[in-house]
Amino acid sequence: SDHVAPPICVEFGLRRAQGPDGGFSASKYSYVGGFAGTSNVQAGKMIPGLSVSGTHAHAFVQAFSSLKEAEQCDVVSKINENDKVSLLPKVLEYRKKLAETVDSTFARTNDGELAAFVAYAAAFPNTFLCLIDTYDTLSSGTLNFLLVALVLDDLGYKPVGVRLDSGDLAYLSKGCVETFRRIVPDRDFVAQLKIVASNDINEDVLYSLGEQGHAIDIFGIGTNLVTCQKQPALGCVYKLVEIEGQPRMKLSQEIAKVLIPQRKRAYRLYGK
Repeated sequence: SDHVAPPICVEFGLRRAQGPDGGFSASKYSYVGGFAGTSNVQAGKMIPGLSVSGTHAHAFVQAFSSLKEAEQCDVVSKINENDKVSLLPKVLEYRKKLAETVDSTFARTNDGELAAFVAYAAAFPNTFLCLIDTYDTLSSGTLNFLLVALVLDDLGYKPVGVRLDSGDLAYLSKGCVETFRRIVPDRDFVAQLKIVASNDINEDVLYSLGEQGHAIDIFGIGTNLVTCQKQPALGCVYKLVEIEGQPRMKLSQEIAKVLIPQRKRAYRLYGK
C-alpha cells in the first residue's frame, strides 16, 4: 500500500450470507477474527463494540437526475448552530470557482450524481462517505464528492471519504488521492479522507493490490468472506433501471457492470 497505516477490513456480506442466521453469524465471527466493523445494522445493535459502516447504493445516485432535486437540502452549521444552510447554492459556488480556476472538468460532472451527494450530505453530514463510481470515478464522482466535502468543511463537519466498487482499484485509489491533493491542497481534512474498496475482494485480490501498490484504507469484503467458494453465492444483485417512468443507467469501466436502462419484461420459454 502507498499508505503508512495498513488497511483495515469491514464485513460487507449480509446480502450474500446463507442460512437463517448467516448474516448475523458472518458479522459476529468476522468481528472475532479481527474485522473492524460490519454493514449489518442489526448485528451492530446486538453485538457490543461492533461498529456499523457503509455507504449509499448506486441506486441512490441513479434516483437523482437533476440539481432541482437537491434544492431543499439544508444542514445546520456546527460553527454557528443558529445558522441553517442550504447546501446546493454553496456547492454550485465552488463548482463555478473550481471550473474557472483549477479544472474545467468540474463544469461537466454529472448533475444527478451531484444532487445525490448533496442529499446524502444533508442526511448524514457527520458520516459523509460517497460511492463515486456510478458514472465516471475520476471525471465525475471524485470531483462531485469534493464539491460537497468543501461545503461541509466550511460548516464545521469532517467529510469521511469515498468508496470504489468497480474498475482498477489500485489505479483509481491512487487517482483519487492525486485529485484530492491537486484540487484542495490547503484543506486539513484532505489528508484524513479514507478510500474504501469493495467488489468481490478475496485473498488473491488483496495480494495483487499489495504488489501493485494502492491508496486504499479500508476493504469491504462480502461474498468471499461469508460464503464458501466450494458452494458459491448466486451472482446477481438488485440494480435500479427505471424510476417513476424515467430510465436510469449505471456506467462502469467493467462492461459486465454497465446497465441496460428501462424496465424489462421477463419471459419463461418452454421447450417440447
